[in-house]
Amino acid sequence: MARAADPLSLAGVIYYTYFFAITSGALLPDATALRDTADAVERAERSGDEMALHVARFARGITLAHRDDPQREAGFALLAQVRDAAVQQRFSLQIVPVVDIHLAEQKARSGDLDGAIGLARAVVDDLFDSGGAFWSAPATNVLVEALLRRGSDGDLAEAQAAIDRLAALPTDPGFVLHEIWLLRLRGLLARSRGDEAGYRDYRDRYRKSATELGFEGHIALAEAMT
Repeated sequence: MARAADPLSLAGVIYYTYFFAITSGALLPDATALRDTADAVERAERSGDEMALHVARFARGITLAHRDDPQREAGFALLAQVRDAAVQQRFSLQIVPVVDIHLAEQKARSGDLDGAIGLARAVVDDLFDSGGAFWSAPATNVLVEALLRRGSDGDLAEAQAAIDRLAALPTDPGFVLHEIWLLRLRGLLARSRGDEAGYRDYRDRYRKSATELGFEGHIALAEAMT
């Protein structure tokens, strides 16, 4: 329906279809997501609607940034563009912590664990202080993974504290987006502590939950833990 409407409507639908689902681990950035987000960006560019272009670029950037191929870098370039525009024009400052947590993850992937932890810690603190509950779980995941990879004195304790903080965040009944991330993080922490039995238990429960929910991203992450 949105394809027959204006470019901003299409960009908004693409945003809500892929942005939240991919970052929460419900969907993978597959060929359909690539096609749909590229189409939304192209239509927004032709229309000259600046807001439609920002929204479409953000959805496209998130989609590319979650892929494990050369397009990932193009995704971060788009996210940087949208972040700068959000700060300068103040049209949606909630974009800033979402982009920053992806930048922290990229730092960790490139080996800059100190930089990743510093940035992720700041984003997580900001989200908890501002009530950004939806993003708290994926942001905590980035922080905990970086801490466990670094594994220096105090890192495991900080990882435990971050997990406990997420677990204590009030949510509505049936809100699974925190529960499923917590299973993963508790499993990773157990492995870092040498608790193989605990690791296998959390891993298996995580995989079972991801499969029952049909969350493609989490299914892939759970399989990587096997």
